[in-house]
Amino acid sequence: MRKINIDWMELSAAFESGNFELQYYLDLETGKVLMVTSEMSRYLEEERDRDLADWEEEMLEEARQVFEGYGKRYIDIPEQDSHEGYRDMEHFIITVPEQRLQDELWRAIEGRGAFRRFKDVLLSHPSDQERWFAFSDRRVHDRMVDWLRFEGIEPTNPIEPPEVPEPETQDLAPDDAVVEDLTLLLIYLTSWEEQVIPDLTVRRAWKGYLFEVLDALAEKGLIEQSRRAKSLYLTAEGLRQAQELARDYARR
Repeated sequence: MRKINIDWMELSAAFESGNFELQYYLDLETGKVLMVTSEMSRYLEEERDRDLADWEEEMLEEARQVFEGYGKRYIDIPEQDSHEGYRDMEHFIITVPEQRLQDELWRAIEGRGAFRRFKDVLLSHPSDQERWFAFSDRRVHDRMVDWLRFEGIEPTNPIEPPEVPEPETQDLAPDDAVVEDLTLLLIYLTSWEEQVIPDLTVRRAWKGYLFEVLDALAEKGLIEQSRRAKSLYLTAEGLRQAQELARDYARR
């Protein structure tokens, strides 16, 4: 195993770059990370004199050193794979204890723009967002360590993996929407069909739930009720949403 003092901050930035105009290399002697832009690569390939600024000349000379020592002193740092980032999100979602947030995150990562939508959802959940940052850092750390081991490199300055906080389950309480959904589902599951008039059949259920929740469902047009009656009935929209909830929970 080759022993090297690794610049972990630069190596982490290289692993998370995702910029295809940049290529990163690890210096096997110093442990430093060098960056070569696609523009500098073209300059070297063309082998023509160019009027460059001092800082560009420095970058060009660094790129030349990398290419001349490639495979001996310098090795490629792997580019970030978008599939790995997607799998990171999938693995994180599984750890989310709140079912509603978990469902929202699963929907967010469907199709194009998954990464942006995923982060947008977490914006309104600060504790889960912080846990995602730590979770993502841990996954990058593990990939770096695995890659170094694969390349036969043993860091002389190993670092501890980031600690991922446990999800806050003890203080979690269902929000109003969850309570309403579950109440609507229970009303549906305990309801029965009743023929009111020859051409009209309704789904009726006994009252036995929080008055404020029933009032909220009634305001949304999902149930019809009377203060004096001991039962209520589902509207057509309420029946449709209840059946959809039942299908969703059956698939879990």
